[in-house]
Amino acid sequence: MKKFLHQLVFLALLLAVAFLGWRVAEITRENRALRDTVAQLESERRELQQKDAARARALKPEEQANVRRQIEQQTSELRGLSFEQPVTYKMIERNELPRILQQKVREVYSPQELRDYSRALATLGLVPEGTDLQDVIVGLYDEQVAAFYVPEEHTLYTFKDAAFSGNLDRVTLAHELTHVLQDQNFDLTNFPLKVKDNDDLALATSALIEGDATVLMTQYYAQHLDTGNVLGDLLGGVMGQNTAKFQAAPAYLREMMLFPYEQGAEFATAVLLSGGTGALNEAFRHPPTCTKQILHPEEFLHNRREPEAIELEQPDPKDWKLIGNNVLGEFGIRSLLEQYGDAFQAERAAQGWDGDRYHVYERGTNGPTLLLWTTAWDTEQDAKEFETAYNQVVQRRGVSAQVQRDGDRVSIRQSKDPETLRP
Repeated sequence: MKKFLHQLVFLALLLAVAFLGWRVAEITRENRALRDTVAQLESERRELQQKDAARARALKPEEQANVRRQIEQQTSELRGLSFEQPVTYKMIERNELPRILQQKVREVYSPQELRDYSRALATLGLVPEGTDLQDVIVGLYDEQVAAFYVPEEHTLYTFKDAAFSGNLDRVTLAHELTHVLQDQNFDLTNFPLKVKDNDDLALATSALIEGDATVLMTQYYAQHLDTGNVLGDLLGGVMGQNTAKFQAAPAYLREMMLFPYEQGAEFATAVLLSGGTGALNEAFRHPPTCTKQILHPEEFLHNRREPEAIELEQPDPKDWKLIGNNVLGEFGIRSLLEQYGDAFQAERAAQGWDGDRYHVYERGTNGPTLLLWTTAWDTEQDAKEFETAYNQVVQRRGVSAQVQRDGDRVSIRQSKDPETLRP
């Protein structure tokens, strides 16, 4: 009997060894096949880029103009809005983009404002101390932008070498033409996109605008382009795109850049499902005022309530300089909590947001900073959840803070310098 068992065990070992040998051989073959596939895809990507460049060279200016007019008509029909004036285009070289982006940033923020904003975000723990916001912002858009519309100029910027006979350039143009339609029908210059004391409002507004254009872009791709070449589009676009600056940027700035497109598209889809194009147009007439309404479209569609306005007082002593006065909102709070804890808990703790405002003060140039932050919540339970979550942030960051809850409000007084918090 023992001999039989030994033989059985030996046979099982042989089978196991044989199986392992077979799997090793299979894995080796799979790895070889994967390398061959990657090499083939890379070759196809280069070939597609060359073809796109060739098509761009082949299209004469009048031919490009005809293609643009065709895309304008198709975009207008899909969006259900008309162009009230001819579209103004400005063709630029790709190497001009960083200079133009830097100019656009300087038109909104002075160097001092950018420096103060960076210190305020660092005090909150959203970006590393010393982050050069202009450098990061310009780098992100220089890497990602393929075309852009400037409402103040009523001008759509595109690259001179754009191959509008290719899928990706056509769908990108349809996206930007949606912004032209938005501007000509609803006047985007009246929207609070550049407000400096309420990031939450500006981000919610941007989510409506970009979400609408992203949904249309998807519709345009499905109806007017060669969907049989999806792999080619991915190779020529996503896989061929350099994302080094995006990956190196602080997580909060990456998420802030993606939010209008990803969450905005979900919001625009929910609005369209609720009442079609008419409901979406109505959203532009009465736009969302906080990211809570973007993250939870039902709050915007069925139970709309404006966030609570919060006022903060100047601290004593009076030798503090105010360098940050802003609103984080549900998105910003969730992003902050995620950086120092669990994503699911962060989302849950941020959901009951009903308003907030923070002040960041600085004592002397590059001196200690002080955060005064008051948050309002839908219920006392929501306030408790945020209080618990934020105390974990304080512990993990190693900062000194006084976190006090009073009913449905949580107030925070915080600094890296414990002496700053002494009475």
